[in-house]
Amino acid sequence: MLMKIFSLLMLFILYSISVMAQNSSLEELPVSELKKRLSQQNPDTIEIKLKIALGRVLLIKPGGGSLEIDTAMRYSTEAEQLSRRIGYSKGIINAILLRALSLNKKNEVDAGLKTAREALAYSTKIGEETGIAESYIVIGQHYSISKPEQLVKRMEYYRKASDIFRKTHNFYRLASSLQGDAEMLLLNRQHMEAIKILFEAINVNKSIGNKSIQGIYWLIGRTLNELGDFPSALKYSLLAIKSAKAVNDTTLTVASINFTTSSVYTYMKDYKNALPYALKALKIAEHYNDSDYIFTISISTAFNYTRVNKLDDALKLLRNIWQYAKNDADSLYIMTYFLGNLNHAKKYKEAAFYAGEVTRLLKKIPPDNFNNRITAYNFLAAHYIDTRQIKLAYQYADAYAAVVRSFNFPIGIRSVENMYYKLDSLQGNYKSAIKHHLLSEEIKDSIENVTKAYQVSLLQIENDTEKKNNDIDTLTKAGHAKDDALKRTQLMQKVIMTMSVLLAIITALIFSRYRLKQRTNRKLEESQRELDQKNTYLESMNTEQEKLLKEKEWLIKEVHHRVKNNLQMVTSLLSSQTTYLDNDAAILAVNDSLRRMQAMSMIHQKLYQDDNVSTIFMPEYIDELIHYLRDSFDDNHRIIFNQKIENLNLDVTQAIPLGLIITESIVNSIKYAFLNSKAGIVDISLGQEGPDHLLLFIADNGTGLPKGMEKSPLNSLGLDLMQGLARQLRGTFQIENNNGVQIKIKFIHPENTI
Repeated sequence: MLMKIFSLLMLFILYSISVMAQNSSLEELPVSELKKRLSQQNPDTIEIKLKIALGRVLLIKPGGGSLEIDTAMRYSTEAEQLSRRIGYSKGIINAILLRALSLNKKNEVDAGLKTAREALAYSTKIGEETGIAESYIVIGQHYSISKPEQLVKRMEYYRKASDIFRKTHNFYRLASSLQGDAEMLLLNRQHMEAIKILFEAINVNKSIGNKSIQGIYWLIGRTLNELGDFPSALKYSLLAIKSAKAVNDTTLTVASINFTTSSVYTYMKDYKNALPYALKALKIAEHYNDSDYIFTISISTAFNYTRVNKLDDALKLLRNIWQYAKNDADSLYIMTYFLGNLNHAKKYKEAAFYAGEVTRLLKKIPPDNFNNRITAYNFLAAHYIDTRQIKLAYQYADAYAAVVRSFNFPIGIRSVENMYYKLDSLQGNYKSAIKHHLLSEEIKDSIENVTKAYQVSLLQIENDTEKKNNDIDTLTKAGHAKDDALKRTQLMQKVIMTMSVLLAIITALIFSRYRLKQRTNRKLEESQRELDQKNTYLESMNTEQEKLLKEKEWLIKEVHHRVKNNLQMVTSLLSSQTTYLDNDAAILAVNDSLRRMQAMSMIHQKLYQDDNVSTIFMPEYIDELIHYLRDSFDDNHRIIFNQKIENLNLDVTQAIPLGLIITESIVNSIKYAFLNSKAGIVDISLGQEGPDHLLLFIADNGTGLPKGMEKSPLNSLGLDLMQGLARQLRGTFQIENNNGVQIKIKFIHPENTI
C-alpha cells in the first residue's frame, strides 16, 4: 500500500505543475470575473492581458475539453492580432505562447513545440528577457517527466527561466517558477534540493505579499512524507491546510493537500485520523467531477475504512468507482483492493474470488506496468500467506521482491523480508526465517537513520531560511529608515522651494484666471453658435426626413388604391361580359375569376385604408373574404363556416396566395361538396405549426373527392392553381378524403425567413 500511495501522489504533482504555470496575477481570478472585465471598455493592452489570462485559465480548468481549447486558441489569435496592430511586444510573445499551450492541450505537441520556439526566437530578437524565460518554460513542458533523460532536459529549461526571473527581479514569476523547479527535482528524486528550492519560494512569496503558499507547504509535506519524516510531513501538510483556508482556496489543490495529510496518517498507521482528511479530499474531487481524483482517493479511503473495522463502507466505496474504470489496468487496480481489504478483514473465502480475478487480469497487463503489478503481487502474497497456500505465496512474494528491488524501495524491500520471514516460519525453516527477520530490522534501522539525516538537513534548511528571513527583515528595516531620512530631507527642500515660488505662482494665477475667463467666454460663445447651427440643421433634416416618409407612405397607399381600382375595373368588365355569355361553363369560369380578383382586391383595399401599408391582419381579412364568398353564392347560410385564425400579420406576398387558396377551397366546397342544397360545415384554420412554419387547414364534411382521385394526378385548374400557390409560399400542398375533403398547406413562417 505504501508504494502505491507514492505512485498515486504523482497524479497530484502533475496537476500542480499545470496550475503553477500562471504568468500574471489575472490568472488567479475566476473565469466569470475575467469574462466580466473583458466585456467592459478597456485600453488595448488591458484587453490583451485579459484575453491571454482567460485563455490560460480555460486550459487548466478542471473538466475542460475541446470547447475550452478552441476558445483559448481564439483568444490567442485575437490577442496576437491586436498586439501586432499596436506594437505591443509582450502581448505578441504571450499570445504565441498561449497558442503553443493550446496546441499541447490538443495533443499536437510537435506544433506546440514549434510555436514555443517561435516565441523564443522573437523574444531573443527584441531582447525581451521575460519572454525568453516564459518561452523556456513552455518549451520545457514538451519534454516527458516519465523519461529520465527528458526530465533532465525539462529541468534545464525551468532552471534557465528561474535564473532570468531572479536577474530581472520578477519576483511574482520567480515564486511560481521555483515551485516548478522543485517539482522537477522531486520527480528526479532530489528531495533535499527540492525542499531548499521550496523554502526559497516561500521567502519570495512572502517578499511580494503573496499569501497563497498552500501549494508550497503541500509539496514540502508530501516530500517529507515520502522520506519517512512523518511528524514534519504532518506539520507542513497542516500548514498547507491552514494557508488554503486563509485565502479561501476551494480548488482541487485543496483535495491534493487533504489527500497527502490523510496519507501521512496512513503511513503512521493512524487510520482513524486519516479518514476525515481522505473524505474531505473525496468530497472536493466529486464537486469537480474529476474522475482521476475520485478513483485515486476512493481507493485510499477504502484502505483506511477497513483498518477501522468499517469493511462495508470500504466495499461500497470500491463498488462505486467501477464506473471510472477505463481499462484492464483500472479493473485490476479495483480488484486488487477488494482482495486486500477483504483479506485484512479475514474474509478469506470472499477474498479468494478476487484473488482469482486479480490473477486473471494480471495476464492482460503489460509486464512493464509496475504500478499495478506491485500492489497486486503484494496483496496476492499476503492472501496466500494468510491462507497457508505456501507455493502460491512464494510465487507472488518473489514477483513482488523483484519489482521493489529494481526500484530500490526500502519500505517495499523490508515488506518482502517480512513475507519471507512468515513463509519460512510456516515451513519450520527457522534459521532462514531469523535471517530474513534480521534483514528486515536492518532495513528498518537504515530507514530510520536516513530519516534522521533528512530531519537534520531539514532543521538546517529551516534555520538557514529563518536567518535569511531575519536578514531580509533587517535589510528591509534599514532600507525603510534610510528612505525615511531621505524623504524628510527632500521634503524640507521642497518646502523651501515651494515657499520661494508661491508668491509668483499666486500672482501668475490671478492674471492667468482673468485671461482664462476671457478665453473661456469666447470659446463658450463660439461653441454655442456652432451648437445652434447644428441644432437648426438637424431640425431641418428631421423635418425633411418626416416629409419623405409621409410621401413614401402616401405613394404606397396610392399604388395599392390604384391596383385595387384596376382590379375592380377588370372585375366590372368580366361581370359585364357574363351578360353576353350563353355558355354555362364560361359563365362559371368568369365567376370563378371574379372571385379570385375580389380576393386580391380586398387585400389592396385594406393596405391603402389601414395605417400599416405593408402587412395584412389575417383574421379580419379571412373573415371578410368568407362573408364575400358566401354572399356571392346566395346559399341562404346553409353552410356554416368555422374559423380559427391566429392573430397573424402577413406580408402581401404571403397574404395574396393564401387568399386565393382559401377562395378556391371554399368555392369548391360550396359548388361540389354540398350538392342539392345540402347543409354543411367548412372548417378553416391558420396558425403556428412548430417553431418555423404556419399551417393552413381547410376541411368540409361534404361528399369528398371522387374515389381514386386523391391518388391520381390532380389536373383541374383550381387544384393546379392551389398547388402553384403553395409552391409560391415555399410550402407543401396536401389534399385527402377524410369524411369530406381536407386541404393542408404548410409553409415557412415569414418571421423566420432569412
